[in-house]
Parts: sequence; C-alpha cells; structure tokens
Amino acid sequence: MPVERRDEGNLVFGYLDTATADRAGAFDTVLVRARAGDSGYAADMRSSRFGALNGCDISGEQEIRVMPRPSPAARRPGHLLGLLVSGRGELEQDGRRAELAPGDFVLYTGARPFRLELGTSHRYFVLSLDEGTAGRVATAAGAVTANAELPRSPSGRVLSAVVGELAERAHGFGPLARREMGEHVSAILGTLLREAGGAGVSSDRGSSGAVDRVLAYIDDHLAEDLSPGTIAAAHHISVRHLHAMFRESGVTVSDHVRRRRLERIRRDLVDPALAHLPAYVLAARRGLGEASHFSRVFRAEFGLSPRAVREQARAGA
Repeated sequence: MPVERRDEGNLVFGYLDTATADRAGAFDTVLVRARAGDSGYAADMRSSRFGALNGCDISGEQEIRVMPRPSPAARRPGHLLGLLVSGRGELEQDGRRAELAPGDFVLYTGARPFRLELGTSHRYFVLSLDEGTAGRVATAAGAVTANAELPRSPSGRVLSAVVGELAERAHGFGPLARREMGEHVSAILGTLLREAGGAGVSSDRGSSGAVDRVLAYIDDHLAEDLSPGTIAAAHHISVRHLHAMFRESGVTVSDHVRRRRLERIRRDLVDPALAHLPAYVLAARRGLGEASHFSRVFRAEFGLSPRAVREQARAGA
C-alpha cells in the first residue's frame, strides 16, 4: 500500500489500481486524514480482483476522513461500491449524506468530490466497477450516489449479502470463480439500478404468476420471434393486456426483450467455452442477427463494445 506523507494528510494509492506503481498514473489516489494526534496513517489492505472488478478489503483502527485526489495523468476515475463490514461510517457526495451501519453499501465516484468518514476499528470493502457497469451507474435514473435507501430495497439487500460474502471469501476463490463472482455483482447492481429507476417489471399484484410465466417464456425463447403478438399468443392473452403487464413499471415489452438478449450475449462473450465464436455469431444465437445494429445497441447498454468486454474478460482471467 503506497503512502506519501503530506502536510495536508496522506496520499494513498495502488490499493485498487494494483497494476500502476506510479501515483501519477493511478486512478485510485485518495487523501486520508487521520484524527488529530495521529502521526500518520496505517491500515491492513488486501487487494483482490474479480474479473473486471478490482477490490480491496481495508481494516484500520484509526478514525479517518477520505477524499479523492485524482491525478490529471491517470485515466478518469470510475464509480465505486463500498460496503461497511464493521464499525461506523458516513459518505457525502452530490449534496447527499449516507450514514453507514455494518452491512450497508454506497455508490460513489472518484471523479467528483466526496467525503468518506470511517470510525475507529473499521473494516471497509471497496470495489471499482467495470466501465460498462460504471456507465450504467452514471446514467441511472434518479439519485444513486450516496443514496442510503439503496441497501434497503429488495435488490439492495441481495447485493449487500453477496458483496459481504465476497469480502469474507475473496481469497478462497479460484480465477474463474472470481471472474464469475464479479459478473454476478455487476448483474445484481444492474437489477438494482433498474429497480431504483422504476424500470423493472413489477409482479406485486395478483397477476404475478402470469408475469413470471411471460418472463420465463422470454428467457427460454430469446433466439426466436419475440414480438408482442407472438408472446401474447403463446399465453392466450391480448397484446393490450401484455403491454399493461409491463407498462406499470415503465418498460416496454420490446425493451425488456432487447435487454435480456444483450445480457445473455454479454454472458456468452466472457464464457471461455465460447471464445472461439465471433461476437456476431453469439448475437445471432440470441436473436440479434444484424451485426452493425447489435454492436450499436450493445455499446449503448453496457458502455463497451463486444470486443472490449472480451478483452476485459481475458485480462481478468
């Protein structure tokens, strides 16, 4: 853990950006100030990697305040997910403040000012998100940075549990399992963002069984014709009723189908068993046969090209 003492505090870097030895090029540089009376900063930091996600488990006894200090020479800092494992904490960004109890997580970015405070005897697990997931956080509907309500939503509770287990067992996974765990975290976070923005299909009403059957049918027939008329006919309902099932949650049938196809294609792209197949073949297998259209909508959804996703997977492996 490289630390540079300064009059204003301690510059810390290399805990997430482990590939960069020079602070000038590191994307994770922060200024850490210990409470008055402490001569310096010391903590136990254990870095790990989960495919395209970099993580660090930080344990310390000092009461500290952390602020970003990005280097102009480094690539633009992305979004972070921080989980408080033990102790107390607080994050402030974009005019919002989230108090953290053990098991709570927050989303924030090093590209804008933030203030993270951790109390004595703290343990904090932080993940730097991949570019595609970070792009989805940046463009998410509603306020997600320093949002204290996210961990209390249904998807947020699942995400808290998964990231908490990841913190506990990070070094017990093999390379393939670590990559897959990173993909699971990104997928759950994507679900959370859609839920927070009201862009998920709701099944709270008595028609939840019918909705579940429609969603399962779509997942099982991604390579086939999934026009609203085809889906409605397969379930013996009207197209109007089908649209009503989706409308309440702010997503259309076609949007849901497109998103599910893209998510499956992304999963196929990072599957080592399918590495010999071109991206356009994988897209055609999931019902997106036009190569130029596929590349465009894939980049719009994930912020990365299909080739970049594969390159990240290879680097992570």
